[in-house]
Amino acid sequence: MDYAALRCDPEYAELNRALLGMVPAGSAPAVLDLGCGDGAVSEQLLLRDPSMSLVGADPEPSLLDAARARLGDRARFVEADAASVARLFPPGSFDTVVLANCVHLVPDLGEALDAIGQVLAAGGRLVFNSAFYSGAETAADLPLYAELVSTARDAARKRGLPPARTAAGRPPGLRRTAGDYEAALTTAGFTGVDTVEREFTLGPRFLAALCSTPMFATAALPGIDRESAAELLTETLEKLHERAPFTIARRCVYFSAIRP
Repeated sequence: MDYAALRCDPEYAELNRALLGMVPAGSAPAVLDLGCGDGAVSEQLLLRDPSMSLVGADPEPSLLDAARARLGDRARFVEADAASVARLFPPGSFDTVVLANCVHLVPDLGEALDAIGQVLAAGGRLVFNSAFYSGAETAADLPLYAELVSTARDAARKRGLPPARTAAGRPPGLRRTAGDYEAALTTAGFTGVDTVEREFTLGPRFLAALCSTPMFATAALPGIDRESAAELLTETLEKLHERAPFTIARRCVYFSAIRP
């Protein structure tokens, strides 16, 4: 159970393409792909501009191993989270920092933005996106989320796996709004903040992949081991889809900001 299936979904790939379109072109730019995972976005960055000097950073060693296997010596990969990059790289090391679909996993946004600001060169750009923030769900489709989760919880109880009452460990970023991100960027000293929201559709394939991710499974069925939670959610989704086509509309928010 990981994010590989989600990254392979065409709609999810389109979200990434929209983000990469915000990365400025340059002459052999230095780029940090922060939260690079298995290097899928790093690969797309290099395809867009093979001249760039790319560093990928992620706190998960197994994902970094996959990234190295994917890209070999085309990029350098280091074990790091967002808050630690200022300790690993000299000030002004990068022209661009990219966080693709992971900023909601950052626990202390202010600390992370301060660190990113230190490693960005003057005039450098930070770009990031998230489809997991307060306000991402459309009001019309909120009942569908509730039905998916409540039905999966009922199934868990029938198996003797009662979910916990609260989602301990739920990423705090899921409660942030688009306005929270804008305010945090301003507080961290970034300028030229540009925000765009776009709506996309989570079809059956996308939803199945999402249900298998640790973040969604843990948040939906807290207190149940991740593999069992993902299995219950996936089975529930299949049953709901048999009854009627089950798709959900959602928003993704994109940010671009400049370090003065």
